[in-house]
Amino acid sequence: MSADFETPQTNDDIKSDITSISEDMLNVNMKASPTTEVSNTIWNMNRAVRDVAYYLRAHKFLDYDHRYYKTSEESLVKLYHEFPKPPLRSLHWEVHRHCISSFTECLKYLDTTVQLTSLKRSDDITTIINQKNLHVAKDNEKILSLQKNCQMAQHRDNLTFVPFQGPIERFQWRTSAAYYMCWYTMLETPQLGLFGESCDNHANCLDVYGANNKDPRADDSQPFACAMYSFCPDHCCPMKHIWYMKDCFQNPENPCYRSNNPGARKCSLSRESNQDLNALMSNQMNISCKCETKGYEWSSRFGLCVDVNECVRGLHNCSLKDGQICINLPSSFDCLCQYGMVWNIHEGKCDIVNVIKYILQNSSSHENSIDETAMQTLIKTLTRSSGSLEYSHYKI
Repeated sequence: MSADFETPQTNDDIKSDITSISEDMLNVNMKASPTTEVSNTIWNMNRAVRDVAYYLRAHKFLDYDHRYYKTSEESLVKLYHEFPKPPLRSLHWEVHRHCISSFTECLKYLDTTVQLTSLKRSDDITTIINQKNLHVAKDNEKILSLQKNCQMAQHRDNLTFVPFQGPIERFQWRTSAAYYMCWYTMLETPQLGLFGESCDNHANCLDVYGANNKDPRADDSQPFACAMYSFCPDHCCPMKHIWYMKDCFQNPENPCYRSNNPGARKCSLSRESNQDLNALMSNQMNISCKCETKGYEWSSRFGLCVDVNECVRGLHNCSLKDGQICINLPSSFDCLCQYGMVWNIHEGKCDIVNVIKYILQNSSSHENSIDETAMQTLIKTLTRSSGSLEYSHYKI
């Protein structure tokens, strides 16, 4: 961090430097300043994961959609709730080029870029406090000095946007990076399993929560918890901070809140069910809520519990080869005999109606002279069997 810190600009100065907000600026010609490749012999992947995660947490918890808003207060939907809507028209081309190839190449590129920013994880006061085991009571003066330096670096980062050309490119770069790192998290890339250090901070120096915010979602003892907390929006719990998981379940913005009783509002997200990159970018997340009615399951598409169609899924025990058909019912199913067949209670199967047998047997020898009485009987039988369950219903 440079010692010759510039005089902070006023909000008016900052606004005058910002060009008009438009999606058209998000194009492949924008790029970060040239960076120096990190040597394989000295590169530490775990340290890189932590540094990139720290930088993208600042994006998730502190940033906003610069395409449409000039301040965070104007943005109604926060990035910790969902990825920007609509998605980026085009990904940052450097992020895409490196991150589509492999996780290692992606991480190396992101890490190289992050090291050029004004506020890095190693400079953040929360990192220093945890590493040096500082205490507010006896190290108060040192902590105040570190906090001042951290806030100055943070202020510079939000003024200069180094190594990017401005707020729009930084927003595009960080959103693109979050897309890919969240995707690699959903794919359960082993290097993202455990960070090896606390990640329960918003990359915001010492804020109201202190060095560690104790958010249970950022519990690094749980595999991929820190990666999810750092890279992915939380569709189940769209809150910036919680003390207990129950705070999520009783929040009206919880997708499982409206359709369930207070004791059954737990929302869960399976990484295995969210491994489509395009779906992630479009906020088409597959979450799951408990459905209290038997035979119903949660539909992420409709945001409510829907009936399970046992017939389509093959979850029935109807004997199709014996003339039965499966009829889906709310929360269950029934097996019925096909048209022209009735249930034989003695043999336990569907039989062809006798009058049909008679007609079939005689149709070959009297092809054009089917008895009119037999035909009328056939029609009445079929009508009766299709309209009354007494003849064709098989109760399972």
